[in-house]
Amino acid sequence: MTLLENLCSANKQQGGTIHQFLSHNHNFMNVEAFKKAYDEFIGIGITFSSRKSFEKLAEQYHITINWK
Repeated sequence: MTLLENLCSANKQQGGTIHQFLSHNHNFMNVEAFKKAYDEFIGIGITFSSRKSFEKLAEQYHITINWK
């Protein structure tokens, strides 16, 4: 599952853009590190099934996810 698909699923919505969730974060390097970490965790079998799980990962990279 892609990052966008999983964010939409955790937010209980169908479809959207990655920018609606992450574009308000001004540090592009942190966003890229967050995306890379997500891909690595998914690659080893760790899943993100809730907002809380995403928020724990995002907090490590000083990212705020816009759930609205």
